[in-house]
Amino acid sequence: MADRAARLLAAAWLLSLAGCSLGGAPAGLPLRIEISHVVGDAPLQLGNTYRTAAGDSWSAERLRYYLSNFRLRRADGSWFVNPQSADSSRGYFLVDEADGASKQFQIGPVPAGSYSGLEFLVGVDAARNGAGAQTGTLDPARGMFWTWNTGYIFFQFDGHSPQSGDAEHALSYHVGGGGGATAHSVFLPLPAPVEVTADTSAELHLHADLARLFDGAHALHPASLFTAMDAAAAAQIADNSAGLYRIDHVHRLPKAGLAEGS
Repeated sequence: MADRAARLLAAAWLLSLAGCSLGGAPAGLPLRIEISHVVGDAPLQLGNTYRTAAGDSWSAERLRYYLSNFRLRRADGSWFVNPQSADSSRGYFLVDEADGASKQFQIGPVPAGSYSGLEFLVGVDAARNGAGAQTGTLDPARGMFWTWNTGYIFFQFDGHSPQSGDAEHALSYHVGGGGGATAHSVFLPLPAPVEVTADTSAELHLHADLARLFDGAHALHPASLFTAMDAAAAAQIADNSAGLYRIDHVHRLPKAGLAEGS
């Protein structure tokens, strides 16, 4: 009887441990990401006129793109992979300049630890891009799915330039996995290690500088490149779109300021 009682006690203890590790203990806290679109140091204003380094003028009327597959690099060099990436309704974020709510979202929950960098894709990974129409932010009703080309639009910029070779001086940079571009990985080192604890997390404030769309890895000239007509043009636009981002600043956030599960 004593041996049986001891075995039952041991089993109960192991079950309690399993409960703590699987469901009883908090898995971590969300980490918030906020994005501001800028031109240099000034906020982007839709419809305003800006100039490239070469003196070409441009304005933006629409700016939308997907961010996905978020990872955080730990101070020891290992990685935390956002668990939302397995869920097309949560791990793929459609950022829209005209929709302020879309420019702030959360990843995680993130386990307690020290983190030194942020990585993500501009676009949709190949597995999701080739899986057909999906739900959530990947729902074709969002207007970012090429049914004729079986894939998603990763980055969408519409605007105007008097130098554009288009008859109406339009700029139309729509690139995606079905149109000759690939989802580009972006890694941003954090200005200082970010500590996530049981009680505090952080908000990473990113700036996306649209000046770099024209004056990035490739110099884009509206006279000759006013739309993504072929794979080579799409690849240049995709390269530049991946170079828009930088971490401007980081805020500490108490647990009470985060909505877990969102």
